[in-house]
Amino acid sequence: MRPIPVIAALGLAVATIAARADVFRVVDSQGQVQYTDRWVPGAELIKTEHSRSTTASSPSASSDVQKPYAVANARIAAEQSERAAAQAVEKDVAAKRAEQCKAAKERYDKDIEARRIYKPGKDGEKEFLTDEQIDQERLQARQEMQQVCGPAAK
Repeated sequence: MRPIPVIAALGLAVATIAARADVFRVVDSQGQVQYTDRWVPGAELIKTEHSRSTTASSPSASSDVQKPYAVANARIAAEQSERAAAQAVEKDVAAKRAEQCKAAKERYDKDIEARRIYKPGKDGEKEFLTDEQIDQERLQARQEMQQVCGPAAK
């Protein structure tokens, strides 16, 4: 017996078996689409092919097989969507907090560096604060900065 026909027959058998596997479509965290023969959370069943002896089964049988996958995929997609939304909110809150902290630090630095501080008075005139009022203004600016930025600020 020649080994080449045997090897060719074995290769054909392996290819036939591999062609009958389920195929799942997965979108990873970077948005890249990948295809695999194994189910992973969030995977979508693309192709199901069973042995030829099951061709007599009804079309609803294949949809019954896919229902648990569809339910699991919907739940996982909802969880991923919630996580993404929560991360976006955290990012927005952190950015706003950083912006407020920067403004509070600038106000405090301005109050510390200024020799004289004034407030707009009647008719747009400047009302200069007394030394006691300046100290109070600086204290308020520092407390605001620590409240917004945290106690470790400056």
